[in-house]
Order: sequence, then structure tokens, then C-alpha cells
Amino acid sequence: MIKLGFLGGGYDSIAGPVHFIASQMDNCFEVVGGIFSHNSLRSKESAEIYKVKQFDTLEEMCKEVDIVVLLTPTPMHYQNLLELSKYNVGVICDKPLVSNLQEAEEIKKLYENRFIVVTHNYNGYPMVRELRALIEQQKFGVVKNIIVNMPQESFFRPPKSIKYPQKWRLQDGKIPTIALDLGVHVYNLAYFLLQINPNRVFTEVSKFSKYDVVDDMKIWFSYENSTKGSFWISKTALGNANALSIEIYGEKAGAKWTQENPEELTIAYNNGKKEIINRSCDLLEAGKRKYNRMTPGHPAGFIEAFANLYIDIASFYENGKNPYVFGLDHTIDNLKFFESAMQSYKRGEWIEAY
Repeated sequence: MIKLGFLGGGYDSIAGPVHFIASQMDNCFEVVGGIFSHNSLRSKESAEIYKVKQFDTLEEMCKEVDIVVLLTPTPMHYQNLLELSKYNVGVICDKPLVSNLQEAEEIKKLYENRFIVVTHNYNGYPMVRELRALIEQQKFGVVKNIIVNMPQESFFRPPKSIKYPQKWRLQDGKIPTIALDLGVHVYNLAYFLLQINPNRVFTEVSKFSKYDVVDDMKIWFSYENSTKGSFWISKTALGNANALSIEIYGEKAGAKWTQENPEELTIAYNNGKKEIINRSCDLLEAGKRKYNRMTPGHPAGFIEAFANLYIDIASFYENGKNPYVFGLDHTIDNLKFFESAMQSYKRGEWIEAY
């Protein structure tokens, strides 16, 4: 079994409990312990709740684990990765890997021949993977348009279960924090489905809340093959806790998937017919055993999707390949896109994305 150690990800964090549960669900990994917080008391409490070991130093932890799961706040990732590069361990990093393109390129030099992956967990949903398989099988004909939206309301109506927003989310760098938080996910989903990168981009950004940071972005883009696309990410869209959605439109058919109803994929054909497919149907991908821990009709959700990604990460660690796992090259493409998007906004025009 692959041994994990957590850096960050305490019991009271957003990402920690999710990573812990997802990594354990299919018996691929063992969480040995971690340094769960810079606060030693909180780290100890987390270790007790998780029922694992608390490590006092990174050196101590890296001697006992195969992979470190990096779950600290985004602005700390770059320095954490520099420190981890001194030890013979792999890295699973919660998205985004780092905060800007320069940092990503420096990290790539250090980790070029090492195991490092970034968790883009939304592509772990079975019906999202089914959609990718349908696109590959030309179910929609030539895809003409892709729309991925991820509106949230958290700056106007923060979740009550945690302290939000954290201070680090209220500082923008070269790439706005909202793009590092939400944007990298929608970009990953578009790439995951179409398996190509945009070549042109146009962007509008807004600051609607009391915080002096970008909290709403609308991005339009195009591909060399003439396909068009758009992203909308927001933290000021009241009525949307996390309304992630995907729309695909081709010559033969269109499709829509929403995270709020993740077990169903709706397909509309050019003859006027519509169908709704789920895990109980004859499927290309989502009918596989690993997506069906329980029979159809028993909903699988966010944590199961995350666990699907952890299965893939284990496969990648052991075999050196898996089409659903992303690392340094995708991170660099992702950050290049958002740096280009911000240049487009500043110049007020369409520009080359890379």
C-alpha cells in the first residue's frame, strides 16, 4: 500500500478531510500521519481525529512516507515544494500547484523526473468521464462550443461551517485568486473533455463585493480548429453555492451536466430527441466497476469523484501513466492561459493565449 503524509489539511480545513476520506476509500493508500498545521496543538488534534501519527518535522515525515499530500494555502505551495524537493518523496498537490507561471516553471526544473500530480477532482465524476468518452467516439460530431461555469456566492453569503474567506483569498497576484481557486478547475474540465488547449482569449473581470479582489470573471476563448468556448467563475452569484456546469454543443448533438445533479447527463440530438443517461445505462466508461461502489440509484457524489481520482493517482504512481491524472505540463498550460486572460483584460482585446 502506498504511504501518504499530509502537509496541511487539518481536520478543520476545507480540503483536508475530503482528501483523507477519498484517499482511504478504495484501499490504495495508507495515511501514516502528517504535519497538519503550523499550530502544533491543532496539528496534534487533527492527528488524533484522523487516528494517525503527528510528525514534528518534514524530514521525519519524509522518512516514513512515499508521497506527501500538499494541502497548505495556495501562497505557501511554492516554498513548500522547494522544501519537499530535498527529500526522496512524491507529491500530490491540491490545485493549484503554485500561484503563477514563473513559479511553475521553476518547480518544473526541480521535479522534471519526479512523481508530482495536481488534484483536479471534478473530472472524477463518472458522467463527466462518460461525456469525454462520448466526445472521443464522435457522438456529437464536430464540437462547436463548450461552456464551463462555476458560479459561487461565498463573498456575499459565506458558508457557515468554516471561517471564510481566509485572509490569503483576499489578495490578488498576477493571476487573481479566484482564477487559482475556481478558474483552474474549469480550464481543466475543458481540456479534459476536448484534449486541446485554446489559442485565443478575451476576458472581463469585476469586483462586486466589499473585498478589493477580483470576484467575477467571464472568459471567452477559441481553438485552432474553430471551436469556441466560455468560462464564468464567480464568488458573488447569489443562489449558487457551487453551481458547476458543463455544456457541449456539436453538429450531431449537445449535452449538459451539472454538479448539483451529477448522476445524470442530458443529451439532445439534431432530430429533436432527448435522452438522460446515468450509471444504469449501457455506457462507455461510467459503467465500470470502480465507479459503482454501490448500484445505480444510490447516488455517488463529490467525495466518490475525488476517490476516483485517487484510484487513478495510485495507478499512475505504480504504472507511470494514466489519462486522468495531470501534473506539471498541464499546470503550466493552465497558468499560461490565465496570465494571458489577464493581459487580454488589461488591453481590452482578444490576444493569443500562449
